[in-house]
Amino acid sequence: MLARRTLLALCAAACAGCVHYAPLAGAYGGPEELPDSIASRYAYPSRALTPESSAVKERRDFVVRDVQLAPAAAGAAAAADGARGAPATTIKFEYYDVGGDEPAPVVLLLPILNGNVRVTRYFAHYFAEQGYAALVMDRDREPIPLALQHVEQTLHRNLLDYRRVLDWITTNPRLDSSKIGVFGISFGGIDAIMLAALDDRVQAVVAGMAGGDLPYLFVNTSYRSVARQVAREMRQTGLSRDALEARLDGQLETDPMELAPYVNAEDVLLVMTRSDWIIPFEAQEALRLKLGEPETLVLPTGHRTSVVYFPLVRSSAYDFFARRFEEIDAERSVPRVSAGNSPSRVAADASAARVAGDASPPPARSSAAAPAAESSVAAASGVKSIPPR
Repeated sequence: MLARRTLLALCAAACAGCVHYAPLAGAYGGPEELPDSIASRYAYPSRALTPESSAVKERRDFVVRDVQLAPAAAGAAAAADGARGAPATTIKFEYYDVGGDEPAPVVLLLPILNGNVRVTRYFAHYFAEQGYAALVMDRDREPIPLALQHVEQTLHRNLLDYRRVLDWITTNPRLDSSKIGVFGISFGGIDAIMLAALDDRVQAVVAGMAGGDLPYLFVNTSYRSVARQVAREMRQTGLSRDALEARLDGQLETDPMELAPYVNAEDVLLVMTRSDWIIPFEAQEALRLKLGEPETLVLPTGHRTSVVYFPLVRSSAYDFFARRFEEIDAERSVPRVSAGNSPSRVAADASAARVAGDASPPPARSSAAAPAAESSVAAASGVKSIPPR
């Protein structure tokens, strides 16, 4: 009975609406430069990688290897601040080695909040079958019952560890370090955006169900473990929901809303979920706007029911990475063209037509001709490509 209800719920979600597409905003002017004051928070001294690797599974198209790295040591600024003193643990990830005669593009897949790797493995298998090496972060599950007390430490340590994995990529001759993509769903999507802001080795990002303003997210999410802790904290302290949000706001330095302006929106594909109560849609939309309105897919589902569209998400993610990596090859031989007519924008318009089921050519990208009525993905309805601003 439960399985039948779940299937009916998924079918209802799939039929409730259609996928919407928004191209990169026509008025996007490029990212801001990351200030030294922010970069220094996430600096870490050089340290020998000394990786340990072992083959675990052999597939037709790739071999899965377990890799362990020594953690990054916190930089001087972080070490001076006890609030950032998250305990360092061994960094673990699965390396989907696709072999080949040439270095392979690579996608780093970041985990969801509880560390469960089933979701990221699903996408990693697909990327590896297409010839991309994939790295699945396999960290310990987060101490969710203590999330509100340790969220800053966890965020900071995760970002240092992910940068450490980028160091490993650059030393691996089997990987093309000029073609590094990052993929994340939910909490992993939030981390993916922040990592792209902090490290210019990241060339492409696909972030699904990622929202901004973490204090707001923590006190308003329906994610059961966190929601229960919020309710318990409010009972024990007598704080209102707004007061608890304000307290978290004073404790957190690491937030995608702060780092979003330093991400190049041309390198980002967002996947949003319209009926989401775990990462509320308004938080996803706020992050999209802060990023500069990058290319976006909007699914007519909630957080968990988005699984119905995972085949579309994975193929769209691969298409986006392929377009971005092809543009990198082109940039090696010719100067980068203006933002309004870049190859990524032209290819993105072709993807919009495929997603919307429209075989006609995309509209011209004239700012004068762009309709002003649809300034937000949230305003879209029907099966169509949302015009650029």
